[in-house]
Amino acid sequence: MKKSATVLTNLKGLLTPDPQSLWKIDRIDDAAIAMSEGRIAWMGRRTDLPAAWSDSPTTDGGGAWALPGFVDPHTHLLFAGDRSGEFNRRLHGIPYTQLAAEGGGIRETVRATRAATVQELVALGEERLQTLRSRGVIHIEAKTGYGLELDAESRLMHAYSELKRRGWSLDVTLLPAHDIPVEFAGNTEGYSRVVKDVWLPELVRRHPGVARYCDVFIETGVFTIEQGRQILEAGKNLGLQPRIHADELSWTGGAELSAELGAASADHLMFCSEQGMKVMAASRVTPILLPTTTLCLGMRDWAPARAMIEAGCRLALASDFNPGSSPCLDPLLVLRLGCLQLRLTFEEALTAMTLHAARSLGHSDLGHLYPGARAAIALWPVQDPLELVYWVGEAYVPYVIC
Repeated sequence: MKKSATVLTNLKGLLTPDPQSLWKIDRIDDAAIAMSEGRIAWMGRRTDLPAAWSDSPTTDGGGAWALPGFVDPHTHLLFAGDRSGEFNRRLHGIPYTQLAAEGGGIRETVRATRAATVQELVALGEERLQTLRSRGVIHIEAKTGYGLELDAESRLMHAYSELKRRGWSLDVTLLPAHDIPVEFAGNTEGYSRVVKDVWLPELVRRHPGVARYCDVFIETGVFTIEQGRQILEAGKNLGLQPRIHADELSWTGGAELSAELGAASADHLMFCSEQGMKVMAASRVTPILLPTTTLCLGMRDWAPARAMIEAGCRLALASDFNPGSSPCLDPLLVLRLGCLQLRLTFEEALTAMTLHAARSLGHSDLGHLYPGARAAIALWPVQDPLELVYWVGEAYVPYVIC
């Protein structure tokens, strides 16, 4: 037995998606988990623990339920500034267009982020990651996109590199095509060319190996399908796999483009077409749905999750954590909205926030508790995991092993 081996015992139960199945969940009462070198070596009923583990050190699970840690596959982790005042003005009926015309909205965040040092960005990111970890999130995807100039985007990449060096588990996505900066107002085509021809190559050169993905916000008034295609193709040529902000405020064909380009994911999708669902399923693109964004924007058009499942999609859920449309670091709110508004079952919502979220990021060893998986476990102090969604306002706090 390896020196680092231990058995997690005194568990009320274990609940995990089956990595060999699309939506199957396994529930084991009175469970135990054997761990070695940071990996799951065995899991099952406590009474079935193999004899080889009988003399191993034990870790007391405190009578909790063991679930895989959440994976959040769409966040805008790093930004500076505060827009709570803008949020209240929106509650008073001031439209976003007026706020933007006054220099608010995303421009406010861009100004603050451009003014922030790498050290300040790292501190902000670490504080947010600690909050997420304390609530059961063990891995995230994190985007640039609030610099909107080369050096500011580079500082964001530098900060992400430092967070990874400190041991935080995250995948980085380049998103300079998040919006049109004031310097390119009225010249979206010119900005698209600069991003694909100059910025993406330079950011990859400055920060080799930090980013795995490239993203574009394809939406009416931002980037067109053709501009998005060109930017994402440029990213692919640099070794970056596409992810796409698609069909959020209107149908743009973003889901269809994600299938064409072999994207890892298409995200938002409140206005996804039936054809988009079919081609995503056929090409194994993961639709990532962001219900807290719909909630915070006060929209009534929730993403058609049930239709996507019926089309054969392996959908995931994410927070879209950002300062404007989803200031949310609460994975349980995402889980609950997945059930209450997207009409997913608890088992589907849990799978969407663990196994499918991890698979959208290419991590076959996250999002489940089968042998070979990373021992990234959330121990929830509940009598039954269903309580996590049934008690809608309850702020359950897990003990996280990671």
